[in-house]
Amino acid sequence: MKAQFGQATHWEERYRLIMQAGKNLPRPEPQQLAQMQLIAGCEAKVWFQFCPQNDRTFTFNAYSEARILNGLLWLLVQEINGKSAQQLQHFDVTAYFAELGIAQRLSATRLNGLKQIEQILHRL
Repeated sequence: MKAQFGQATHWEERYRLIMQAGKNLPRPEPQQLAQMQLIAGCEAKVWFQFCPQNDRTFTFNAYSEARILNGLLWLLVQEINGKSAQQLQHFDVTAYFAELGIAQRLSATRLNGLKQIEQILHRL
């Protein structure tokens, strides 16, 4: 997916890729959503969950009511899944999305919600 973003020369192409990526994030069942943490500070509702694994890494679940956020969350989860707490302590959401060429187009409220997730990662 990173390669596709690198090849996209216009924001419209990147936006389309984000929207397509969001289709990969399934809508959780109501009982699953109830177990996830509601993230404050985002313009749409965002839920996030981390699951410690036996090998000292983490897997993550995320979901939003907004399609664009689902795409951003899917991209984020693909990047952070399977990482250790030590690796996640240094993860920078803004730098990651800047690397994909989309950080400058994210609204302050979208970025704020993603930065809240970053704070969770840093506390693992």
